[in-house]
Amino acid sequence: MYTLLSYPLGADSPVHPALLDVKTRIRNRIPYDGYETHIICTENHAGTHVDAPAHYLEGGRRIIDYGIDELVFENPGLFDVAAEPGSPVGPGDIELEDEHDIILIRTGYGSMRGTEAYLQDNPWISPELIDGIRRDYHGIRAIGIDCISISTPSRPYEGKMAHLNAFVEGDDYGDPLLIIEDMKLDGVTGEIERVLVVPWMVESVDSAPCTVIAEMRGP
Repeated sequence: MYTLLSYPLGADSPVHPALLDVKTRIRNRIPYDGYETHIICTENHAGTHVDAPAHYLEGGRRIIDYGIDELVFENPGLFDVAAEPGSPVGPGDIELEDEHDIILIRTGYGSMRGTEAYLQDNPWISPELIDGIRRDYHGIRAIGIDCISISTPSRPYEGKMAHLNAFVEGDDYGDPLLIIEDMKLDGVTGEIERVLVVPWMVESVDSAPCTVIAEMRGP
């Protein structure tokens, strides 16, 4: 059985306060042109999207640089964290295991999607948590969260450092992480066996909107 861990992209998709809203409009109509087409105007960090290192690092890998095998995760871990609005998810909130290659953090804040609080007062991931993952759990290649971002507008410095800790290379660090934001995790029940991240493959951009598919473990 499969389930989507991403939202459809549309005009009502929430975007970070610094970004432009998504806009779509019809260009050709069947009664007049014999076919239908649309124009989609979106920033590449709108809706469910995956951040690659080039988002913060000059010369970092762009999302199109990732091969298919690097976007398939065989050992996901889903973690429920009772994070308050505007509060961090830190090292003491998650009990990690060595075998995970992607961790999905479910704060429950997906229930606030569509409200101003979802954009302005979301839980966020602390730089210390990401630093610890990079140092001690080299098998983890991606982090996902059910919030608009791993950062929050009221804590810009911490948000910057969280992204940098995910992307920089260092002797003590494993490979740079991918970050998946604005995930749909509320309705997930059962055990996730495999996660597939399918980004828009657009040349030259740092990151991209994506579809995230979970294969659920059978009974």
